[in-house]
This record gives sequence, C-alpha cells and structure tokens, in this order.
Amino acid sequence: MNEKKWLLFFSNTQPRRSAVIRQVLGNKRTVSSLYWGMQYHLLDWLNVEPELNEKQFDLQINNLRKAKYLVAAPKGLVLSETGTIQKESYQKKNYIITEPSLFQHINERQWIELLPLVIQVISELSYHNHHYYVVGSSIRAQFFFKSWYQTIVNKDELAKVLKQLLNCFLAHFSQEEANVFMVFFSGHGIIGKTAEQVAVLLPHFSREDVISLWRDLSTQFAFFLLKEDSVFRQLVIPLNITEKLSKSTLITYQMFNENQSLEQIAKKRNLKLSTIKEHLLESAIFRDDFAYSRLITANDYAILKGAFSGVAIDWSYEQLDNRIEFFKFRLFQIERSKKIE
Repeated sequence: MNEKKWLLFFSNTQPRRSAVIRQVLGNKRTVSSLYWGMQYHLLDWLNVEPELNEKQFDLQINNLRKAKYLVAAPKGLVLSETGTIQKESYQKKNYIITEPSLFQHINERQWIELLPLVIQVISELSYHNHHYYVVGSSIRAQFFFKSWYQTIVNKDELAKVLKQLLNCFLAHFSQEEANVFMVFFSGHGIIGKTAEQVAVLLPHFSREDVISLWRDLSTQFAFFLLKEDSVFRQLVIPLNITEKLSKSTLITYQMFNENQSLEQIAKKRNLKLSTIKEHLLESAIFRDDFAYSRLITANDYAILKGAFSGVAIDWSYEQLDNRIEFFKFRLFQIERSKKIE
C-alpha cells in the first residue's frame, strides 16, 4: 500500500492527530474521535477503511514523519512543504474515492458479496444457462439473493432492466472507469478479473487504485439503485443504513427529545450519567436540530460567549476556571463550529 495516501487527511495549517484520523477511517467511534473528526472536516470518511490495521497505520505515519512529509506541532502533525507537494502529487496520480460519505450508509461487506452474484446469475439467466459455478460468493450472499429472486414475477425481464440501469449509471463516468468497474464481474462465458490483473493491463492504475475505484463505484451503484424504481431496489434496501447514531445513542436521544432529564434517562436505562452525556455529545455532532438550549442555560451562554470568540477548535477549557462543566463547554464548541460552517 502507498502510505502517501494518508497525507490526504492532513493539513499544512491545522495540526491533526493521526489517532483521530485512524479512528474515523476505521469507524472506531468515541466522542473524542467524532468531535475531532468533525473539527478536521473528516466525518464524511467514517468507515471508508473498516479493515484498517492500527499497527500498520501507525508504522506508516512514522515513516511519513521520518521522510519529513509530516512534522510535529503542539497539537498534532502538520504537512511540511515537501509533504504538501507529495499530497498534491498523490491526488493527481492516484484514484481518490469521490463519494466517501456513502460508506457509512451501506453494509459494504454484504453488498460487495452480493453484487457480483447478481451480475453473474442474471447474465447466465439471459442465456438460459442453469449449469455453471458461482464465482466467489458467500453462502450468505447466495441465500440473500435467492430470497429476493423468488419474489420476482417476470424473471425474463431482469437482464434487460439490469443492462439499462448499468448503462444509465456508468454514463456518469469515464469509459475507462466504467470498464474497470465492469471487468471485475463474471458472466456468461466471462470470468471476472482480479485487481492485480487489471493493474497489469492499466499500468497507470495501481492495485490500490483499482480497488478504490471499484469500491467507490460499487457503493455509488447501490445508492443509484435505491433511487431507481426497479425490482433491484429491494436488493439494496436491507443493506441501507440510514441512521448515523449508534443504537444506544439513538435511544438516549429519543428520550431526550421527549423532554426527559439526563438523570431520568440514566436511571431508566441503568447507565451512568457520564454515558448519557457522551450519547448527547454524539447526537449533537450528527444532528443539526439538536436542542442545545435545553442543556446550556442563558447564564451558561453568557459566560461562554464572554470567554470565547473566534474558531472553536482553538478554545481551551482551562479559560473557564471550572465555572461551567466540560460537557457544556464541548456542546457549545459543537454548536459554534456548526454555525461557522
């Protein structure tokens, strides 16, 4: 893997902590990682690298520091002048995922198991071939597909509809990108290629670029199907994750919106008050209609506005001298950050 990829998530002006970047990319959610991810404008990249290895990532960040592409600052790492040049070079030469925010709204693992199966089976169906080996498909994907397939009344139309959908979707991309996407799939008389084989055929694409492009377009195709009124929409609906909040956080947020106090919620849910506060901080990060004034009083606002101005990320809690609890301070930071954006 080209470790210069991680330079994309650093800035030459804003110090950033590599641990936050790793946690955001890997969807390792803590209130701290979500808050700083918001401040770094990286929350769109949640869950884009779910298999990210912590030790390998940290080693690669150290390599970037040794190469002087990243340099230490009081609150994190910043891109050096050379690092900025390397980042721009990577952006020009490599494929960058264009719709990262979709990865937190789809069960990608199940979708990338299912999609090649859909393409292959319908391709073979169009040639009335019922004797073939399914290529690279899990039992889970086969069961899921079978359950959907049994609901289809007019199966003879599936190939025509799928072809129309693919043509319409791929019309938004370059011919080369469309070809890279499609060459992975097996069909009647065709065996899909591997990322390594595609990279050999297209030297300006690395194996990593090929995989990134395929993941990007596969996820975009899932959401394209969600918007289209076709039988294939039902394949994606069960894999669509519409809620950004974790299950436990969502329960707390719903109770909060029912005007229950934090103490009442903690007692009913048998959770610590600190946990309830963490749930509400997460809710404030993801919800644009969060009711800050239910938790921050007019007197609190007067103190906070008197103590802080400018960019919220630069504020220090110590400036308050414990006049207001940290929970309210963080809520105020989130609220002001969103208003500035």
